[in-house]
Amino acid sequence: MNSFSHSLAARSKFWTPFIVLIVLVYSTSSLQAQLPSSSKKSLVVDEVITTDGKRFYGIILSNSDRDGLTIMIRRDWLEKTHPDFYQTHLAKESEKEIQAMTNHLFRLEAWWKSRKENSELVTFVDREMERVEKQRESKQKNQNLELQPFTLLNFPVTELRKVYQQSRDRHQMAGIAWKHDIDRVTTRSIKAIQRDLDSKNIDWKKENFDLSDKLTISQEQSEEQWRARIALIEYQLCQPLDFQGTGSMLVRSGPDQANLMPGDLNTMMKQLMNSNMQSDLNSLLAGNPLLKELGLGNNFKNNNSKQESDWWQSAAKIAESEKINGFLTARVVNATGGNEARVELCFFAYIKPGQWKEVIKIESRASHKDVDAAEVDRINDDPQIKGILDITRGLGIGSSDMIDKAVRHGAATKLALDESRDKFYQFLERHIKRSDSPPLQIK
Repeated sequence: MNSFSHSLAARSKFWTPFIVLIVLVYSTSSLQAQLPSSSKKSLVVDEVITTDGKRFYGIILSNSDRDGLTIMIRRDWLEKTHPDFYQTHLAKESEKEIQAMTNHLFRLEAWWKSRKENSELVTFVDREMERVEKQRESKQKNQNLELQPFTLLNFPVTELRKVYQQSRDRHQMAGIAWKHDIDRVTTRSIKAIQRDLDSKNIDWKKENFDLSDKLTISQEQSEEQWRARIALIEYQLCQPLDFQGTGSMLVRSGPDQANLMPGDLNTMMKQLMNSNMQSDLNSLLAGNPLLKELGLGNNFKNNNSKQESDWWQSAAKIAESEKINGFLTARVVNATGGNEARVELCFFAYIKPGQWKEVIKIESRASHKDVDAAEVDRINDDPQIKGILDITRGLGIGSSDMIDKAVRHGAATKLALDESRDKFYQFLERHIKRSDSPPLQIK
């Protein structure tokens, strides 16, 4: 052995462990780079730790003791961080996706047949069938084709060790950051992501995002979820069915929310009055001879509408009798008094005869202080409302302050209602783009 070989052999006793250590560090550095450097409380994404110690970061879409947990995750993050897990997931995902698309095509065909008289709906379903069939054929040829940036992971309860879920605001920031391709949303702190958003002048609180078209759908919708999807799409593409009122009293209304019948003036009045004034005014109106002659006196009995759990069933009966699969309700929720209006918007979907499910509930509030003078003038000049107020003033019922406060409450109610409607239509738009968008989470 020459001196060079001897020297190398001698030094190898020291260098071999050191080289192995370098290799190990280098081989795990890519994994460590994919895991957050900050604590879970400083992130914008949720953390899920499984019983085998793996950590997953994304947005939890559902979590229940019965159905387990579903989390939306960046595909590239999953592939780099848990490569072996990802390859197994990809194979299962492709198999499930093909089966889900096959079953979905049967559902679309049945839907088409049930609504073939509606041309706009038929056009939508035809387009969906063509899209799903093409995707299925591509996936059957190659599981790596048309992979979307996001994927869904489903974990049964028995495989979960710890779950940490962020607030809705943080999910909002994550979604907007992903929308604008902000770097490493999954692994960096909220402060770092906020700096990047600010540098691009992005107001993440006001902007909307929808990642449904960037998500692989391998999770088949349940029958309830599918019926809810049908109801939402038909609400948009067919004639919508709307109701409004207070408590358990609902009145059917048209798209412009302005076709209340004369016999339903009590509903309009109650929407203008807060709970304190309503009781006083109803007592005065209930026995008025003039209102009795007009056939309205009995409508103003001094009783507050009860907030019953089945308040929506009268609307459901109308919808079911007309073979309508979904309806929207807007209710003025009686407050305990004060200067705040509260509105509750709910959408219900037909599941099967006699069974309806609440798909979404949105609650909004507005204060009398939020109302500007122009809105007060608009309400005072509205022909329907002006008629009611003229009767009230003509009968000498209520002071000017009381009537002004009632009008302001009506204006605040409208503000709250507009806010609820904006939120509902954002929800609607997100879930009707595709008939196989991420499954709806309904009660």
